[in-house]
Amino acid sequence: MHLFLTGPIRIGKTTVVDKTIDLLGVTPGGFRSYFGPDRPLPEHFLYMSSADAPRSCTPQHAIVAFRAQPNGDPQCTVLPRFEELGLACLQTAPARPLIVLDECGRLEQKLPRFRARVLELLDGDTPILGVIRQDASGWLEDIRRHPGVRLVTVTLQNRDTLPQQLAEYYRPIINPTKE
Repeated sequence: MHLFLTGPIRIGKTTVVDKTIDLLGVTPGGFRSYFGPDRPLPEHFLYMSSADAPRSCTPQHAIVAFRAQPNGDPQCTVLPRFEELGLACLQTAPARPLIVLDECGRLEQKLPRFRARVLELLDGDTPILGVIRQDASGWLEDIRRHPGVRLVTVTLQNRDTLPQQLAEYYRPIINPTKE
């Protein structure tokens, strides 16, 4: 069973993923998307790195540009490298003991090859620890409805205990005892 964390924005889903990986002591495959130190600026980016690499807020890791409009609303532009970088991160992911998909959201709606690869991984044997936007629909419904996926809601009450629970769930799957 693949587990996908969901919950309100900035509740700590990525922190739960990071702590779970630390507890498991594994190097995951997959991807991480994240904001950088430029987030408070009117023009900022969403970045992506392979789950086995450090976060990098360099132009080659920028996948979405956000620009404030005169009315204050952000305009978001999905950059062409999003799909290419995402597919590169997912290419060797099944060779790792755990796949991290942090975060699947509505921005991928226009990335058919990336979406198809994520859905293909759900049918695979490598366990997945993912994050999925709580308030988005579209292709994310395919993840939510997948028979191999269970959603776990992160709350203020459970976010500190979830990493240990998730590590206990994944440990026997990742390191099965040999008989």
